[in-house]
Amino acid sequence: MKKNSFTVDISGKRCRSCAVCWEICHTDVLSFEPPLNKAIVVDIDACTGCRLCEWLCPDWAIIVRDLGPVAAEAAE
Repeated sequence: MKKNSFTVDISGKRCRSCAVCWEICHTDVLSFEPPLNKAIVVDIDACTGCRLCEWLCPDWAIIVRDLGPVAAEAAE
């Protein structure tokens, strides 16, 4: 069985800690890191590639990349 694999890149310089991305993420891929509360990736394996975080980020700080299909056995 194959599944898609994604990567989420967050620019710490562009992120203004608005919380839009981690509040909108329905699979809890993103969270924040105190004390500045900048967005961070905490569970990349849960990413479905919906790109809501990328599209809704007001600072253009997030890029979601599709790495293509990978074997499920290799992903585990």
